[in-house]
Amino acid sequence: MTSSACVLVKEPGIRLSFDGVLSVTHSLSLKVSTDTDETAGTDYVNSARNQPDTVTLTVIASDVNSPVRDWSKSLLRALARVKEYRHLCRVVTGIRGYDDMLLTDLSVTQDESCPYGWTGTLTFTHAGPAAAAAKTDDNSSTRTPAGSAAVRETVSSGVLWQLLREAGAV
Repeated sequence: MTSSACVLVKEPGIRLSFDGVLSVTHSLSLKVSTDTDETAGTDYVNSARNQPDTVTLTVIASDVNSPVRDWSKSLLRALARVKEYRHLCRVVTGIRGYDDMLLTDLSVTQDESCPYGWTGTLTFTHAGPAAAAAKTDDNSSTRTPAGSAAVRETVSSGVLWQLLREAGAV
């Protein structure tokens, strides 16, 4: 059975899928600022900044009809390792795929609703690019270009197309 969402763990290169996906919640939001000092940063456009995307999957993992013994336990252990080691994932849903996601919350319930497995909620949050560290004054020298090469002129696209036509390439 193929579920409507799967998790591709980039580093080990494994794919995790589930017996059932009960729900998928996509949260895509902006932080809108009314303070002009705060919007001076480079990541603000129109006084707004993207917040990290989050995707929450509510899933079922069951040992029923599984050729692997204790498959649901193995899946839970694998998900726990993904969270603990902070592996980057690609979360693929029926609506959209998300790259560079971290498993930020894993909540699992074992009860009579799934006696041979578990139901759980997995929350993935986008891991944005690492903030560039501010350069501290370490008294190191800076490189100054010593060359005196002339700046090359670029060929306009019209001239390039004409040259390609004359050469019979187009």
